[in-house]
Amino acid sequence: MKLKINRPIQLGALLLVGLLLFSGCAAPKNETNQTESRTDKVPTTNNKANDLNLPALKFYQLVSLDMPRAEVEALLGSAGALQPDGQVAYTDPASGYGVLINYSEEQLVFAKQLVPTSPASELIALNPFPVTDKQAYRMAVGMPFYEVKGVMGSDGIEISLSQPQADTTKPITGRAWFNPDGSYAIVYLNLPKGQVVGSEFVAN
Repeated sequence: MKLKINRPIQLGALLLVGLLLFSGCAAPKNETNQTESRTDKVPTTNNKANDLNLPALKFYQLVSLDMPRAEVEALLGSAGALQPDGQVAYTDPASGYGVLINYSEEQLVFAKQLVPTSPASELIALNPFPVTDKQAYRMAVGMPFYEVKGVMGSDGIEISLSQPQADTTKPITGRAWFNPDGSYAIVYLNLPKGQVVGSEFVAN
């Protein structure tokens, strides 16, 4: 004797199986999305994703890696001041802020570093919480940028950008958090992933 299967039950079973399969496929996607949101790339002036645009930082933000020296000096309107270590310093007369540049043998920008005023009130105002040397030295090599932000309390501000050094294969950026007393913490990260390669605390 043949068993008769109710068609509504058949359809219900098919829908249930389809729902389970769909849910199973969707789970990894959600995990991936969560991971991607946590490993956000570090904003840099090199990729034009500037996280702020203060007039005081104009000289620093105008300069890009690999920019020819002639173009730099045309943009900044200055020949700069040669330093004893071979770097060239450019200062914005309007703000007092400037940029310190390392040029390659081909006279292309190899590295740049922000030169702030002292005290750097514009940069202090960006940091909602004071930072300490303990926070700076909690940065383990390889720590991702989202964990750095969790420890420091904010994104910080880019104060340096460099082509790969002799012992690295990736560009390096330095992000800083300034205190009202003039001290600041710096965390160095590789790009584009934003993993910690070093950190330091500069006392006033």
